[in-house]
Amino acid sequence: MTASVEQTATRLGWAGLLPFLAAPVALYVWPHHASQLGTALAAYALAILCFLAGAWWGIALLRRQVGLLVISNLVVVIAWLGFVLLDLRACAIVLAVLLPGTVVLERLHPVFTPQPDYYAALRMRLSAVASLSLLLSALML
Repeated sequence: MTASVEQTATRLGWAGLLPFLAAPVALYVWPHHASQLGTALAAYALAILCFLAGAWWGIALLRRQVGLLVISNLVVVIAWLGFVLLDLRACAIVLAVLLPGTVVLERLHPVFTPQPDYYAALRMRLSAVASLSLLLSALML
C-alpha cells in the first residue's frame, strides 16, 4: 500500500526534527565540540528555512504574488546574515525566531489559505519543537 501525501509529509516533517532534537543532547554529552555542533545545527536550520522559503517561490509564481517573493528572500537573507555575521548563540536565537515567524506569515497571508489543515497544524508543531531545540541549544553554546 502506498502512503498518502499527508502521511508522507507528516513522516518527513517529524524525521526532519531529528537533528534539532539531537543537538541539545549532543551538546550536553560533548560540550567540548560545541563549536562544531552549533555550526552544524545552525547550518541545518538555515537549510530548512531556505527549503521553506523556496517552496513559497513556487506558490508566489503560480499566484503572481510579488510581495511573497520578496518576503521569502528576506527570510533567507536574514537567516544567512545571522549565520555568517553572528556568534553561534545569537545565530541560533535568530533562527529560532524565524522558524515560527514563517508559520505566522503562512497563517496571515491569504495565498496560503488553501493549505490543508493537517499541514498548517504540522508546521506549527514542527516549528515549535525546532525553535525550542534551537533555544535550548543556544543556552549550551
